[in-house]
Amino acid sequence: MPLLDHFHPPLLDDPPWPSLYTLWVGGVVRRLNRTLPGGQFRAFANVRLGPHVEADVAEYRRPPANGTNGPAGGGGVATQPRPRVAPVARFPLALPDDIEVQVAEGRHSMTLAGVIEFVSPANKKEEGERAAFVRKCAAYLHRGIGLVVVDVVTSRLANLHNELMAAVGGPPAAVLTGTPTYVVGYGPVHSTGGNELEVWPFPVAVGRPLPTAPLALRRGPVIDLDLEGTYTEAVADSGL
Repeated sequence: MPLLDHFHPPLLDDPPWPSLYTLWVGGVVRRLNRTLPGGQFRAFANVRLGPHVEADVAEYRRPPANGTNGPAGGGGVATQPRPRVAPVARFPLALPDDIEVQVAEGRHSMTLAGVIEFVSPANKKEEGERAAFVRKCAAYLHRGIGLVVVDVVTSRLANLHNELMAAVGGPPAAVLTGTPTYVVGYGPVHSTGGNELEVWPFPVAVGRPLPTAPLALRRGPVIDLDLEGTYTEAVADSGL
């Protein structure tokens, strides 16, 4: 089915875009796990929205009870806390939304071979958020991980693909003009002549079908990613 505009009325919040993206990501994971070479690769979802760092990454610091490092009450030995060296700076940290499908090598490995990034409105909002998203994508490419970026956000006009090309030294031929929405596949290539990056850009537009994008898996094949089929299923499952 043709791409719908989920970021303006009348479809804005009908359903909310995170709900649609959740269904879309799930559909891509199911489709990949049915088509990837058996036993060699496995797809799974990684969805984290918002600026909050999860507890396994960072904890809020709290002062020790009763001003000591030991437990309060009987049995504990109170000790004086050692003075903490003051930080030289403290400033806001931009953490991008993670809405992605990750493909790992083997069924029990966390070694990434490919990533599909679904761009959120927050990823395109401010310079800091855009830079954080670009850094994340560039880090995947520098590690030789195949990447697909899916940007169907119509409410913000920043082009993250072009910013990524500027960050990795892409040529003018790889730059997209005239469209804020697109799908791009990126395939790092290692050869005797050096490292190269293959780029497959596809402009997309509301009212037009989504392309089939190449997902170049590290140490694996290039997979045809059926975005149109999985998007159609997600829209149907959303009740539209």
